[in-house]
Amino acid sequence: MNSNNNTDKRKTLLRWYEKKTFGNRKNKTKSNTLKKPRIAAILNTEFDNEVKQYSTTNNTKKNNKQDGFDQIQELKGECQIPGASKKGKLNTRYRLNFKNYIQELHNALIKECDYNLLNLNSFNLTLDFESLTSVTNQTLKAIKEQKIFSVLGYFPIISLEMKNRGWVEKRDPDRPPINYSHYLKSAPYMVNWIESPPLISSINKNDAAMERLKSMQSWTILKNKKSNFIFVTRKQLVNWSTLNKFTSVSQMPRHIFCTKDGLAQCWEYYKNSVTNLMFPRCHYIRSEAGIDTFVEDYITTALVSTLKIIVHAIQNNKMIFSANGNIPCTIIDFVKLCIFKFLNKQKNGNTEKDMWNFKNQKEVWNEFMIYHSKLIIDSNAKFDHEYIYELELDVYAKCKYLLEEVKKYCPQHFIDGITNTWIVKPTSNCSGHGIMLSRDLLAIKHKMSAANVFRNNYIVQKYIERPLLVYTCKIDLRQWFLVTNMNPVVVWMYKEGYVRFCAKSFSMKNMHESIHLSNVRLQTKYRKIRNPQVPEECMWHYRELQSHLRKIGQEYVWDELIFPGMSESIYAVLQATTDTANYRDKTFQLFGADFLITENFIPYLIEINSTPGLNPSTSVIANLVPMLLNDIVKVTVDYEKNSKADTGLFVKVVPEKWKSTTAVVLQDNPAKNLSNRSNPFDSSMIFAVGPAALTTGYNQRMANVQKNLAEMRLQMIARKNKRDARRYVGVNRDLLLGTSNLI
Repeated sequence: MNSNNNTDKRKTLLRWYEKKTFGNRKNKTKSNTLKKPRIAAILNTEFDNEVKQYSTTNNTKKNNKQDGFDQIQELKGECQIPGASKKGKLNTRYRLNFKNYIQELHNALIKECDYNLLNLNSFNLTLDFESLTSVTNQTLKAIKEQKIFSVLGYFPIISLEMKNRGWVEKRDPDRPPINYSHYLKSAPYMVNWIESPPLISSINKNDAAMERLKSMQSWTILKNKKSNFIFVTRKQLVNWSTLNKFTSVSQMPRHIFCTKDGLAQCWEYYKNSVTNLMFPRCHYIRSEAGIDTFVEDYITTALVSTLKIIVHAIQNNKMIFSANGNIPCTIIDFVKLCIFKFLNKQKNGNTEKDMWNFKNQKEVWNEFMIYHSKLIIDSNAKFDHEYIYELELDVYAKCKYLLEEVKKYCPQHFIDGITNTWIVKPTSNCSGHGIMLSRDLLAIKHKMSAANVFRNNYIVQKYIERPLLVYTCKIDLRQWFLVTNMNPVVVWMYKEGYVRFCAKSFSMKNMHESIHLSNVRLQTKYRKIRNPQVPEECMWHYRELQSHLRKIGQEYVWDELIFPGMSESIYAVLQATTDTANYRDKTFQLFGADFLITENFIPYLIEINSTPGLNPSTSVIANLVPMLLNDIVKVTVDYEKNSKADTGLFVKVVPEKWKSTTAVVLQDNPAKNLSNRSNPFDSSMIFAVGPAALTTGYNQRMANVQKNLAEMRLQMIARKNKRDARRYVGVNRDLLLGTSNLI
């Protein structure tokens, strides 16, 4: 995609949100600079009949696993955002860096712990009559106006922002959110493991003591009252049966899309339907039939990748024929025959079950997979046939045609690459535990059988072999989104997030985790041996990725492909699960979605986390989380009462009419896709995972194939005298490449 294409594309594309905001993000993004806090110690709340007792040091996070799914319809949408910021530039929000963030946060945490362990009796402090009256009146007013809130866990920024809005916190002074004595003695790096960053405050001891006295006074009034707003990130702590139905809670009771198998089941349900969901195809293995389905997909992918290898080699002037070749030339005919049968099955419904029956054809398929592996691994692999120009022409023409035809029925052909690599994921683990990458069918099957897959619930997913690389390294994105309703779906996408780098340069020949798995926990081990161009923490803000895209001449793909594509996928998943979500009114929840961007800038959803980590494990996260939590309050409190209120960096995804559309497969060139669209959600952008509609019969299409091949041969032979004596190069190659539209 060049600059001219981008310019034309921009003119024809309808913005998701107001042009001014993303067109001049640097000058108009809101600042989230915190007010000076008046309190250093934000305690936790434990309230009667509302939450279960819990350990103050237990930070375990879980995903709820649910069954069921619903069909998703295609979506056309746009985003709405508030007006321009009045508080300053976005850059003013980032005050921490890799070298100072641990020490600064640790100092703030130690200060907070110290103040909360002070012996108030030693200060001889009491609330005077005026202060006592003020606290009492404020608390009674909050009860009347239904402005009582509770924070379950360590989220001091939530408490601060709620108080700034006139709310009063219900908190038990005897149940702090963290173990102050433990953290007072801990090493600085322990700050990485608290639930969210502490407040960096200049409050003194006397002020902290007075705030504690006021909080204790409020508690004596509120301890038997119901909270109107509860912020909690672990739903198992909420006693739903005794919860006031008017209480707003930051957790939803049920959602299936936050487990790997649940998301896989959703995709499985509408894989034959038109959907906006961009999700690498996967197989949820629960039976022998599931394994057979995976094997068929695996073999088909291997056949198609063989076509790609042959076509790519000839296009790049690589000699693939030799009298002393190490791969039988009959393999080419075998692949062409299998692909013809595959196309026949897709177009006319005909099938030869024996061909796909791996158990009964083990020797045939094992032999094919051996030679297929040689083509992948051995860069000098050649077919055992003396080079003949007409042979090369015939092989290229047929393989090129078949490859173009297969693309119509394999909509994910672009991400498949040529190595047929798959990723095996245990559905019960997170943070990269238990993941295996492999292109060996026997190894994959052994992994599943050894782990008793039928009980442990593995999924096998196609690995994206053509990811977007930054400084030759693979990246993925953590996208936060806030759901405030499920009936109908109301979802807010956050305009900031973080980009995770793999430490080492991308390669499909090396399956090491440092190259392919970008999880923060894993990549922390490889920071010292990372690619020198990769940032120290193997992480960027979104704005840094956007800057990189501008530098490589792709200044519009973020606004017009990546961010809209992520929003489409998120909305599609939510819409698909509305009937199984067991939604409760007055609930909202923050989720974290992981997206991988392909080299043609299409975002693919990998998984969704119900409890995205907000702990300050890097300076990037430490800078972003206070902004994020502040903006959550803006949406769930301010916007709830005033639809014109500032929502920070959250943008609302608003669906338009639901329309039926013809299945369309994305082309390899995103610039060409964009130039044909009138808006970002035009039907041509809809991703179809099912087969396209048939327009002609099988026999007629095969007759056209033979006709086109004959025409190509005549054209090429007519120019034979102009080609190189030994190699098919130059103008002949250009002519052949230019005839793809004819077939």
